[in-house]
Amino acid sequence: GIIRKSEGYNLDKVIFVIGNDILHTDTPRRTTTSGTPQDTDGMWHTAFDAALSMYIRAIEMFMSVCDVHVVFNPSNHDYMSGYMLAKAIGAAFRGSDNVTFDIDIRHRKYTVYGKNLIVTSHGDGAKLNDMPMIVAHEQPKVWGECPYRYVYLHHIHHKQTHKFMSGKDLIGLTVEYVRSPSPSDGWHDRNGFVGAKKAVEAFIHCPYNGQVARITHHV
Repeated sequence: GIIRKSEGYNLDKVIFVIGNDILHTDTPRRTTTSGTPQDTDGMWHTAFDAALSMYIRAIEMFMSVCDVHVVFNPSNHDYMSGYMLAKAIGAAFRGSDNVTFDIDIRHRKYTVYGKNLIVTSHGDGAKLNDMPMIVAHEQPKVWGECPYRYVYLHHIHHKQTHKFMSGKDLIGLTVEYVRSPSPSDGWHDRNGFVGAKKAVEAFIHCPYNGQVARITHHV
């Protein structure tokens, strides 16, 4: 759906973010990395196989459109198994000329596209209000070279947008929590965290003018 809705734009690269609790659990006992029990449907190895197959199909679809840069965001539910999944995906495309990977265990990943600084992270670690200073500290050179700066987070599964301004005409930093295609589980239902729209989001960036469009595909 995202690919179909992006037709008409002259795309030259897809930054495909993977991870972000994709496997939901990190142990055979269906708990997160820290040991919190989770509602699941199926075994851990079934989830791994399904995620691996889905990610490979998605990357192959993107490859038919343009180059692909895969960025892995480690997350609190599947910190270990999510990393192993990302490495397996990287191995599957080891011989591909138009697929590159940023797979390591760092929580914040930085991608420069033209004058855009695109930051992705799961969002369960650094505080939101600290994000501008963290990005400026970790990437001082790129911060000065890229007037359009965006952070995309995933942890809370519903839409939030925060803008930190640094000048009248330039964006200091825009932080967005993106939607999730995951339905509410038992914990979310008991605590009343229901009603969030299930969706996958994409953002189209111009190399010279920053974010120019966004696409939402409801599931």
